[in-house]
Amino acid sequence: MRKIYTIGKLSKNTGVTVRTLDYYDEIGLIKPSSKTDGGHRLYSEDDVMKLERVLALKYMGFSLEQIKDILENSTSNWQDSIQHQLELVKREQERLKMLEQALLGVAYSIEFEGEINWPVIFSIIQLYQHDPGDVLEQYKEYLNEDEMKKIIDMNAANMSEEDIKEWLKVIGDIRDNLHLDPNSEEAEQLVLCWANQADKMFGQDEELLGSMWEALQNLQEGIAFYPMDKDVINFIKRVAIAKGESTNDS
Repeated sequence: MRKIYTIGKLSKNTGVTVRTLDYYDEIGLIKPSSKTDGGHRLYSEDDVMKLERVLALKYMGFSLEQIKDILENSTSNWQDSIQHQLELVKREQERLKMLEQALLGVAYSIEFEGEINWPVIFSIIQLYQHDPGDVLEQYKEYLNEDEMKKIIDMNAANMSEEDIKEWLKVIGDIRDNLHLDPNSEEAEQLVLCWANQADKMFGQDEELLGSMWEALQNLQEGIAFYPMDKDVINFIKRVAIAKGESTNDS
């Protein structure tokens, strides 16, 4: 014998409130199969199964209007709708990932700068409000599309929280020692640490690193390679030149 549920029993068994079931009835989403002589709604097992589908689709992020359309149409429409929803979920995941990176970037910048540097924070926020490719657009003279994509993909795939902290540390160490003689062993060690970290971040791709170095030397105002700035770049250049001269002398 097939079971029949009153609205109260259905609410208790499913956890869906009577008020919600009233609303689903009102909009024609889940209508009871029958009523008692006194007008009380009765739900069949098929109605319960339909409610379960509604709850599953609602959990997946479909609107009630979308759910109603799915339930009223064919199986193929189910597939199309679910595929569409999967795409929406992926885009939302990407948005949340970008938001996470933006928040981490702000947190790291405060730790790195030792204070709230609003221009930097605003730049980081703007960075993650745009397509990542737009950030490197100003370097298109030095980086081709494939190289820009590599940089974006490498950052997204390879940079852990520890990597980011290490990157900030090596650049911070250089910033704190800009006064060093470029011929000194200490200065050379700082640049070596920076180069090792750059290799780690960008996969020891010599061609890409060469293009990036050219772009960095022509660094424009912006946040693309934060916290690299002209002072850091010039320090690295001076040490590299000094090392080259030292090698030639010997």
